[in-house]
Amino acid sequence: MKQFKIFTVIILVAFSFFAQPSVWAATGNKPMIQNNCLNCHQSFSEMDNILAGNLSSKSMKAHTIQIKINDRLELVKFGSDVKVENIPDIKALKGAVALRVHYETVGQDRVATEIVVKPKITVPENQLIEVRELAKLVAQGPQKGGYTLADSRPAGGFMKGHIPTAISVPFPRMKEMTDKLPKDKNQLLIFYCEGYR
Repeated sequence: MKQFKIFTVIILVAFSFFAQPSVWAATGNKPMIQNNCLNCHQSFSEMDNILAGNLSSKSMKAHTIQIKINDRLELVKFGSDVKVENIPDIKALKGAVALRVHYETVGQDRVATEIVVKPKITVPENQLIEVRELAKLVAQGPQKGGYTLADSRPAGGFMKGHIPTAISVPFPRMKEMTDKLPKDKNQLLIFYCEGYR
């Protein structure tokens, strides 16, 4: 009788294991997005069939990439026809770069149709301000210094602390907050944030 019970338990455990969907199986068309991506890209949550996070690994042999999204790893296959933006080609995809993958579901697999790598940003030297210069302006104040200082971090970061005289204009809400910016287009406008990832 004991042998029968053990055999039954093994069958039930095996059945429950194989009956579960694969870890890599497609989970519907709802977007899966790294939490910090939504600070700037709220529109991602309205898109179907996207994954947004950081590249974890890539296999040219298996034609797969793994994306780290919060505490999960998600696998996506790709073909030779996958569209890639902001890098020369799929072979150039490396490091823990931030990316967004548009995919279609084929059977139980996600197959990338487009991979958008977060582009590198460069700011021309003539558009940068030294910390010493900014400190002098802040000491004078916005009226006397003739500037507007905008903190473009999410509002929570501004509430935790900000540079004196700064106003909060979070990047995702900039278009709707242009009334906070100076009307005079010749006035010095300085933005700061936590840095570019």
